[in-house]
Amino acid sequence: MIKALFLILIIAAGLILGPLWSGDSGTLILLLGNYSVEMTLVVAAILLVLVLLLLWLLEALVRKLFSGRKLTANWFLRRREQKAQQQFETALTEWLNKNYKLAANAAEKAAPGLKRPQQGFLLAAAAWQALNNHKEQQRLLSLAQSQATDELSVQLATLETTTDSKLALQLSQRLLQAYPKQNNVLRTAATALYKHQHLQSLREILPALHDREILPGARLAEYTRASYRAYFHGVGTNSDKLNDVWRSLSKKLRLTTPVRLAYLDTLIERGFGAIAAKVAARGIHHQVLTASDLLPYDARDWRQTAALRDEIEKQIKAHPQHPNWLLLLAVVAIQEGDSMLAQRAAEKAISIRPDHQAYRVLGEALLANQQKESALLAFQQAANFKQG
Repeated sequence: MIKALFLILIIAAGLILGPLWSGDSGTLILLLGNYSVEMTLVVAAILLVLVLLLLWLLEALVRKLFSGRKLTANWFLRRREQKAQQQFETALTEWLNKNYKLAANAAEKAAPGLKRPQQGFLLAAAAWQALNNHKEQQRLLSLAQSQATDELSVQLATLETTTDSKLALQLSQRLLQAYPKQNNVLRTAATALYKHQHLQSLREILPALHDREILPGARLAEYTRASYRAYFHGVGTNSDKLNDVWRSLSKKLRLTTPVRLAYLDTLIERGFGAIAAKVAARGIHHQVLTASDLLPYDARDWRQTAALRDEIEKQIKAHPQHPNWLLLLAVVAIQEGDSMLAQRAAEKAISIRPDHQAYRVLGEALLANQQKESALLAFQQAANFKQG
């Protein structure tokens, strides 16, 4: 605009100065109906400049007025968004405090004023889900879908909050097919499949989950163990078939801790304690399993534990101050009927690290050794550690 104004002034100056320098100001006659207006070119140029300046001023004034309205509108919009955000944060606080009904109402009221209204509706839907009000949950999920500007985000949020197992499977498969390499899709689908126990579908995406490292290690191990446990359970109760399926896995998978534990879970559940003891022994030998992995199993489930005991004793020699290997030796010794060895191993573990588990194993060893009163004291110590 400023450049245009300068250009007009330069042209006007030319119209004014040119006639003055030439000594002939010239004449301009304007015919307006029955009237005529006569003036010099200099006067005409000055009038033209004044008219253009007036138009410029009017335009600037109009721009200023509309700019003010826009600023006012933006101010009101920002204020509305701020209020909505504050209400949304209140809803989150109520959610954390488990006041789900208050959270649902506050989130729904905040939703229209948020930049992404679906966030408010989805929080409200989650709150109603916590109250087991599925009718309200579905209503708000529908509102979130209608308000969504990011369809993928809403689909992921729907997958996270849905209680419909069949819908969770269908939506997971659809999203994984459409976005096979997107981390948030893999993460959300894995969580939903595990939650609704679609473990076959979960097992299919485990390689991608492992390669991308998008889940915490403990959770990924839990998902892997559950998936392969279901896989082995599906084989049936025949030990030969179980062994064939186990051998059909790649060596890398067989040397994966959660997969081996899933196989152990199935063997023990099916009553194949002797095979389980050998699989556990091989796991220790290959440094796949630790004492912490094996201690949760019931000692009575193991059979033919000679190979397992040999591997445990090797670990005790290598790590004499590691109490868990001593406790595992005690567990195996109880199963073998060597209660005195079990008692000595448990007592040594307690001298290194007294805790609930160590006293519990000691109590079992003492009970097997017919020392009932001492066993009762050990179990009481174990209970005290657990409560503490």
